[in-house]
Order: sequence, then C-alpha cells, then structure tokens
Amino acid sequence: MMMKSLKNFNRIIYCLVFTCGCSKLFPQHYSIQQIDTLLIKTNEELRTQISNKDLIIWNQKIIKEAQQNNYPKGEAWGYANIANRLWLTGEFKKAIEYLNDAEEKSKDINDDFLAGKINQEYSQVYNRMNLPKMALGYNSKAMKFALRLKKDNQNCRFFLRYVYSTRASYFDGVEQSDSSLVYLHKAMKIDLNPLDIALIAYHYTKYDRNLDSANYYFKKSLDLIETKRFKHNKYQRAVILYNYGFFLYVQKKNNEAIDIYQQSLELAKEVNRPYLVLDNYRWLATVYKDLKESEKESEYLSKATSLKDSLDNDQSKAITLAFNKISKKEEEKQKNKFLSFFWYGGVLFVLIFLLSLYFYLQFKRKKKRLIESKTIILRQEEEAKILKRKLNENHEQIIQLAKKNDVGFLALFQETYPEVCQQLLKINANLSPSDLSFCAMIWLGFSSKEMAQYSSMEHRSVQTKKYRLRKKLHLEAQTDLYQFIRSISEVK
Repeated sequence: MMMKSLKNFNRIIYCLVFTCGCSKLFPQHYSIQQIDTLLIKTNEELRTQISNKDLIIWNQKIIKEAQQNNYPKGEAWGYANIANRLWLTGEFKKAIEYLNDAEEKSKDINDDFLAGKINQEYSQVYNRMNLPKMALGYNSKAMKFALRLKKDNQNCRFFLRYVYSTRASYFDGVEQSDSSLVYLHKAMKIDLNPLDIALIAYHYTKYDRNLDSANYYFKKSLDLIETKRFKHNKYQRAVILYNYGFFLYVQKKNNEAIDIYQQSLELAKEVNRPYLVLDNYRWLATVYKDLKESEKESEYLSKATSLKDSLDNDQSKAITLAFNKISKKEEEKQKNKFLSFFWYGGVLFVLIFLLSLYFYLQFKRKKKRLIESKTIILRQEEEAKILKRKLNENHEQIIQLAKKNDVGFLALFQETYPEVCQQLLKINANLSPSDLSFCAMIWLGFSSKEMAQYSSMEHRSVQTKKYRLRKKLHLEAQTDLYQFIRSISEVK
C-alpha cells in the first residue's frame, strides 16, 4: 500500500513539473519521508527530464520545505543535489559553496548515504578542476560509505555503481587504465549502464587497440541507450557518441567521425555540459587537421580556446575557495587550541599565536609549492608527449617488421619495450629468441591467423606453439595467454 502511495505521489510531482512549472510545485507541506523521496529518487529521475536551472529551483523549494520541518538532513541533500547541477555546467565555485553548506548541515548527522553523496560530489568537482589526487581521495571516502549501505536498496546499489563508474574515469585520467577497467566491470556487475559499457569500449580502442572488442561493447552500449530506461538521457547519449567518434577516428573513418562528434556536440550544448562541448571542439579540430581542412580546424580551435578561457576563469575562483576552506579549517583548529590554553596565561597565548603564524606560513609555502608543482607537471606532460610520439613511431615500425617477418623485429621490440622480454625471461630463462618473438607478436595483438600468415606457418603450427609456450610459462589452463602476456610488463 505504501509503495502504491509513493508511486502515485511521484506521478503527481511529474504532472506538476511539466504542466504547472516549478513555481507551483509546492502548494502544500510535505512529510520528512516525502522529502526524502523527492530528494533521492525523484531528483534522480528528473535529472534527464528538466533543465539544470529548473532542477536547481526545484531543489531550492524542497530545501525550504526541509527548513520548515526543521530537517537538516533534507537541507544537506538539497544542497548536494544543487552542487551536482553546478559542477556539471562548470560553476565550480558555487558548487563548492553549496557542498560546504551541505557538509555543515550534516556534521551532526550519522547517515552513510548522505556522507557518501557529499564526498562523491566533492570528488566530481575536484576532478573537473584537474586535481586528481583530491578527487580520488574524496571518491575513496564516498566508496567507504557506499559499501556500508544496504545492498537490497535500489538507490543504494545505484549510488555504489555511480561511485565505481566515476572512480574508473579518475583512474583513466591519471593513466591507470587497468584500474579503470576493473572499476568499470565492478560497476557493470551492479547495474548495466550504457555509459559504463561505452567506456569499456573506449578502453579497448585507446589502450588495447582491440577494435573487435571495442565494436562489440559499442554496439551493446548503443542498443542499451535506445531502451525505455535510458532513451531520454541525452547526456549519456552525448558521451557515448563522443567515445564512438574516437573509435571511428582510430579507423581513419574521418568523415563518419565528424558526423558523430557533431551529434555529440549538439546534445552536449542542449544539456549544458561545457566540458563535453570543449572536448568535442578539440577532436573536431584534430579530425579536420588530418583532413587538411585548415579553415575548419582553425574554427574549432578558436571555439575551444574561447570556451576554455571562460571555464578556466571559474576554475581559478573555485581553487581559491578550496584553499580558503583548507585555511579556514586550520584557523579553526588554532582557535580551539587558543581557547583551550587561554587560562594558562600570557606565555601560552604567545605560543599559540606563534604556532598559528607558523601554520599560516606553512600553508602559504604549500600553496606556492602547488603552483610550482603544476608548472613541473606541465613540463613533464610535454616531455611525456615527445616520448610517446617517439614510441608511437617505433611501434608502427615494429608492426611492419613483424608483418615482413624481418630479423630485426625482435631487436627493435626489445629496445622499445625492454620490460616485456625481461619479465618473460624471469619466468623462464630458457626461452628462445623464437619464443620471445612469438610472445612479442601476442603482446602486439596479432591474432593466430595473422601470426600464421606473417610467419609463413600453418595455423595448426601456431596453435601448437601457443600450447608449448603456455607450458614454458607455467600457465594454468584457465589463464588467458593474450591477457597474461599483455599484462606481463606490469609485473614487479
């Protein structure tokens, strides 16, 4: 009976949203239970149904209802929901301000779901602000709270999937692609989501260059986004198309890639996702550059530069606010110390003052070091790009030598990827050059058919050689040879 009442209640809410507008959504007061339903379940459903602006107004009205009910937990949820809409549109400073309010309201509330929500939103803000360590730190806290939640509660399960999914994107951002893939699969075990599936496809496109697997997962993702549950989620569709555009670009299908990027761009604009708009601008410029259409390339580079300048301006304000928050906490600690020792006399007062000054100077130094570190990181990234370019050149040459069955293939492979053969020889020092060459071709992703073709061997001989190689590497029957050799360079 209760479930039926809640469903009827949600229908009334939807009807009011779409027929009367947000200003007439609250003609009466609601109970605490109804406020919880609005903030957690209905808010999630409305995210893909109404604009960010309307959803913010909607949450603000619920916050007023919570205040009238003297319900700080409801206020905190409302603030966190609003922060979510703000960071998605690049308004980081306002998002942090709302999360600070949510944190303040929830400090005396023992609720794992709320604590997880607030920490997760902080992690999303800092991730978009290019502060990956802070993002992963807050995400770890959110995951800790999420794992405590009831597994039979759908909202709780979906939240844990969301935490896993975003953690995967953070690891991808710091180039820990294997960890990223692990958390994407964890998210999929909880609930199949087209966005997670598309990100797995992107992983196979970018890191493994396994286009067959990528195509399989993209097809699965594109089919799922057309189902009733996800069909109206324009944001997810935009992200999926963006990743699919890269898949087409890798295959040199530039005109098709442009069409897909344009579709993603229009959806990103429609749902007001400026960072996704920026990414589409950049890739469109890249594709047009490959097509040698300089005018189009310049057009999209100009758009990207203009949008990035706008986003960087708000990001700078948000970073200042984040540092002010850290500084405020330090000041509060010092203030508490001061009050605790006040009665011990003037000497202790002076000591506390000096400590406060010391911590303040330490914070200033840390802030300066952070700026210096950012400069160093940028320089390292540039050096990494140069190294990556060189490796890519060698990689293509290695592929060609393998296809020609050239005697120089193994030597160049060992020079470019020395850790692969080193780790294989640690497992079995008696591996022959022929064994190492065979392992190198597997590591490069050659299929059995391709190895037979390029090595002038029978397909059956390749299978026999694989069987013998498994024995030499002491592999169990259930261990995938390709996966084992692809990961061998990571063995410590």
